[in-house]
Amino acid sequence: MMKTMHKLGLRVLYIRGILYTCLGMLFAIGFTLSAYFLEWKAFKLVLAVSIGITIFLALYFIIVAPRYRYTIFKYQYDARKIFIQKGLFFIKQTRVPLYRIQNVEIEEGWLMRRYQLANILMYTAGGLVSVKLIHKNEAQKLNAFIRQHGMIEKNDSNSETIFEHKENEPI
Repeated sequence: MMKTMHKLGLRVLYIRGILYTCLGMLFAIGFTLSAYFLEWKAFKLVLAVSIGITIFLALYFIIVAPRYRYTIFKYQYDARKIFIQKGLFFIKQTRVPLYRIQNVEIEEGWLMRRYQLANILMYTAGGLVSVKLIHKNEAQKLNAFIRQHGMIEKNDSNSETIFEHKENEPI
């Protein structure tokens, strides 16, 4: 069964969208004030464009992007691979064998920490694969699962042989 990001992840995306919109609004206000104080002839045009950009940012970052990201992301894992699916119209499916994963990190931002959410980042030789905005406990379970099942290939030919050295023997 395919899993999705945690429902609180949608709330984190909404809050992040509000923060991005406020940042864009500050730039628009600064640009409009500079046009006013520098007495540009196109002040009304600058004001209209600033309001339009702010409305666009609010619609995109607060309404469209969070719902889209919540809808498109699914993941699943079993004893041999991790399967990640992204996309709505054009679906991208990524399958990563567990033995190919070289390093696993659990990432928590300040906003994610408040809602007990985390991103799990899995590094392979081919790049980075991530599972975003899942519950912290689920991320820790997935991390332990990967370490238990995947990080060591069954027939590893790179094993080191340890030789004992006695003090009186030449090296």
